Parts: sequence; structure tokens; C-alpha cells
Amino acid sequence: MNDFPHFDRIVPEGKAMAFWNDKALFCVGPLPGEVAKVRVIREKKSWAEAAVEEIITSSSHRHEPREEHFLSCSPWQGVDYTYQIELKKQMLAEIYGRPELTLPVDDFAASPQQFGYRNKLEFSLVNIKGQLQLAFHTRGTSDRYVMAPDGCLLGSNALNDAATAVLAGLNELNLKKVAQSLILRESSAGQIIAVVVLREKAACELAPLAELPVDGIIVALKQLPDTFKPLWSHGISELTETVGEVTVSYPWDSFFQVNPPAFAHAFADIMRHIERKQFVADLYGGVGTIGLPVAKIAGKVVGIEISASAVKLANQNALSNGLTNYEAFATPSEKMNPEIMRGVDTVIVDPPRNGLTSKVIEFLLEAKPTRIIYLSCNPVTQIRDVKLLQGNYKPSNLRGYDFYPGTLHLESLVVLDRV
Repeated sequence: MNDFPHFDRIVPEGKAMAFWNDKALFCVGPLPGEVAKVRVIREKKSWAEAAVEEIITSSSHRHEPREEHFLSCSPWQGVDYTYQIELKKQMLAEIYGRPELTLPVDDFAASPQQFGYRNKLEFSLVNIKGQLQLAFHTRGTSDRYVMAPDGCLLGSNALNDAATAVLAGLNELNLKKVAQSLILRESSAGQIIAVVVLREKAACELAPLAELPVDGIIVALKQLPDTFKPLWSHGISELTETVGEVTVSYPWDSFFQVNPPAFAHAFADIMRHIERKQFVADLYGGVGTIGLPVAKIAGKVVGIEISASAVKLANQNALSNGLTNYEAFATPSEKMNPEIMRGVDTVIVDPPRNGLTSKVIEFLLEAKPTRIIYLSCNPVTQIRDVKLLQGNYKPSNLRGYDFYPGTLHLESLVVLDRV
């Protein structure tokens, strides 16, 4: 291959794009105007994907990153934050700048923190000369690692201190052959839960882990992606956060917003579009992070969530907050009983990255809510869904949020009103 690729733009997914050797080349990390040495990791007839190895010609917006492993955790870590926000706003504007649907970006909210914002860190555990070490996967690989001996600056000092303390405890128990990864979660109040994920059951006694300086520790086997089988635990297994005017508890293995202060911007915008005393449905509702605060002003709120354990806790959260007008149901959104949403006024959706299924779109069109409030972690699938609803709903109030500074990810909110 000749020369080095010159990257000239950021595509909506956040990757840099160059035309190189008669192909479109996509790469995480480079900025517009930069020349980089790359390693091709995937190649098709008309395009290729690469991992950056070295920036040859740097943008004026780039500065020295604070961590050696930055490409694995936050590839834009060494980029001026104002420029990160500018790029993400441009990405969102390009996604919604289609001939069939053009919607201007009303606002793009920056994160209050650029570092220390994550309340969850996940490390690989790698055996180096008989000792477990904290590490991340090298971007673009499944079997190469970059070490993170001091943890990661995207998490708090307390979270990183806990990571190194748990690591020391695992090494003392000589779990180098079975320990796979370490997950740490922290509440705003400072409570920390550590989850040690094993490849197979440990032969040794795990009780000494109870002495580690964390509020809760769980040892588990990983079964399916994001599914764990607990083997041993000590201390707390749930964390608590305040969202709006309610207190929400969530278990160690459930989804929760990683950057609560940044999420607060999106939550405030959601609440601006909720009418008092209405019937509201909260799809993909989790433990009630959005639905419970909405119930403070709504007439009735139903939460729809696939995880039975999350639904159980959502209903417990409702009781502990004295909210008798909230009820959660354990069912996938695409398989729910349409009767649950009969007469609904407003539907809130916050789906995973692949967006809404065709069945959920069908449910929405049948239920005919007056308003749909759509929060997304992937604007590319969000606009796909908005276009499917467009004949019956008019989209407006497009806003972006930076929940993950230093990364290519952004969140977006669209309000759809029935026409």
C-alpha cells in the first residue's frame, strides 16, 4: 500500500474517513486534516476499516493524551473538548440533514466533566509473568491488550483505587488462571461494587475477598454477553441514585446511565415535553430511571422492560418513593400486550443501539399516542425509525448530548407529535 492515508472528514458513526488505494478507508481516532499510519483490520471490495498506529501529521486541535491506553478507552482524549463537541454536533446535523427529513440541531449539551465522569469501569485481567494486570483490549483486536496499571482516568480516583485494591486481592488468592475481567460500579454517594468475572469456578476459598475496601463484591461466571451467574458475594449488591425527585436503586448487573450529570441534561429536556396528568408509557424502562420521575407529574406511568429483575426493582422503587401510579411489566417491548398502552398519551422510548424493532413501530402506530419522546444512543438508527413514523408524526426538538467525552459516541433526543 502506498503512502499514508489523509483523513478529511468524520462520518456520522464517528470514524474518520479517507480515500486510500482507491477505497474508502474508515478509522477510529484520526481527525479531519490528519495523516496517520494505520493497520487494516477489515477489507472489502470498495472499502476498508483500519486501526490507527501513529498520527503522522497532527491537527491543531490535538494535544497530548493523558493515558497511553487512550485509543482503547477514549480515542478523542487528546482532542480539544470544544472541537469534540463541534464534531459531534456536525455528526448529528449530517445524520438529520437528509432530503427526505431535514431537522436542525436545536442544541448540543456538553458533559460537565471530561474525566472522572464514568460510574462504571470494566477491565480485562491479563496474566503477565504470573501476576494479573488491569488491561483493555487493543482497539480492533480480540486477543491483544494494552496495560492500564493505574486504571482509567474516565473513572473517579475512588473507582481506580478500588480496582487496584481488588487486583491485589485477586493476586494474593492466585486466581491468575481463572480471572477474566473486573467490573466496578460507583454511586454518586461513593459506594462501590466490584464484580470479578471468572472463566471457570475457582478452586480456592473466596472469603478473603470480603476484606477488600469496597462496599460490595460479587464473583461470577460470564455465560452470555452481559449475563452472569453469581458464585459468591459479600456486602451490598445494589446501588442508589437520585434522578429528578426520586431515589432509584439498581442491581450490580443491570444497565444504568454511566454519566448521571450529563444524563441530567437529557432528563430535563424529556420532562419539558411531559404534560401533567397524562398516561405515559416508558419503553425499555429498566429500573424506572426515567419512568419513576415522570410519575411525579403524570397521571399514570407504565414501564416496559425485558429484564424481570429490573422490573421487580422498578416496582419496588415505585413503592419506596410512594408512587402508586407507576407499574412496570416484564416483557420485551416488541412482545408486549398492546392492551398495556391502550389510551396512552405519551410514549418514551430509550432503546439499545439497534433502535426500535418493526413490531415496536407497529405498536406505536396502532396506539397513536399524541407524542413520542425518543432518546437514542445511536442517531443513525434513530433517524431510520423517525422516518418510519414520519407520515403520522412530525419530528422536532432535535438535541444532542455528550454522555461520553473523549469517545465517538453521542446521544440524541427527538420529539414526535402526531399530525
